[in-house]
Amino acid sequence: MRSLRVVVDPNVLISFLIGKRIKALQPLFYDERFVVILDDLLLDELDQVARRPKFRKLFPVKKVDELVYVLELNAEILPAATKIAAVSRDAADDYLLALCKRAKADVLLTGDEDLLVLEKHGRTRIMNAREFVDEHLKP
Repeated sequence: MRSLRVVVDPNVLISFLIGKRIKALQPLFYDERFVVILDDLLLDELDQVARRPKFRKLFPVKKVDELVYVLELNAEILPAATKIAAVSRDAADDYLLALCKRAKADVLLTGDEDLLVLEKHGRTRIMNAREFVDEHLKP
């Protein structure tokens, strides 16, 4: 059986660090049923956003470093796209859709309403964390 290819939006990863009932996603990073797909732009955004002062109150920088380490060990990391088409209503999100296309992702996991409203992009289904857990991680 082929592993489900999943692009994870940095906003979901930040929520994971905060621990807002998103711990149920933990198997996503270790279970062979899934391949997490990232690129350099996504990792850069995660690192920049997670180090903002407002997040320092919610989790230590060490947690960011640990998550990036786990991602680098377990995820498939693609080079950043050189051309990104305007697709969504927020151009800052288009790199995620471009990554989904290049990676032939099955799922884009996000909490961003500008992406969730699309529901699908090419072959990629766009889901929030609750939907993903209910469909793929609950026994």
